[in-house]
Amino acid sequence: MDYFKLFNLPQKYTINKFLLTENFYKLQLKFHPDLFTNNSRDEKKIALKKSIEINRGYQILKDSLSRAIYLLSLNGLKISKEKFSAHDQIFLKKYFFLHEELDYLIKHDDKKVKLDILFEKVKKKIQNYEEKIEVEFNKKNWNQVIKLIAGLLFFKKIQDRFKK
Repeated sequence: MDYFKLFNLPQKYTINKFLLTENFYKLQLKFHPDLFTNNSRDEKKIALKKSIEINRGYQILKDSLSRAIYLLSLNGLKISKEKFSAHDQIFLKKYFFLHEELDYLIKHDDKKVKLDILFEKVKKKIQNYEEKIEVEFNKKNWNQVIKLIAGLLFFKKIQDRFKK
């Protein structure tokens, strides 16, 4: 199943998220299992399967990291998030220092301003990685895309810690 075709979107890294959401709701209005309560058991199963497929595709395409990994798979490169953990040593050191800084700032309530600055720094890093990934996808430079996705993954994890 090509989720880009399902949602009538071009097969690109950067997508129109408004159009993705709009097409998601249109498809759910057509295939939501609640609409098939009076249908046969087989029709209910088909509708449920289609609804699950729609939800899965939406979750993958709306997240930049999942979308990048999915796009790689469409181009013949099957890669899981776990494979990105062995990124280069310099990057890992920076990543661990950033985690330590975050831990310190979380433990010290008087450092809220610095915490906000760090959050903005992480957001900018994510945006920067997403922009670079788009460029490398357009060039079909898969090795560089994979390296950039590894960086994006780490910064997304840090961003998730902020949200918690």
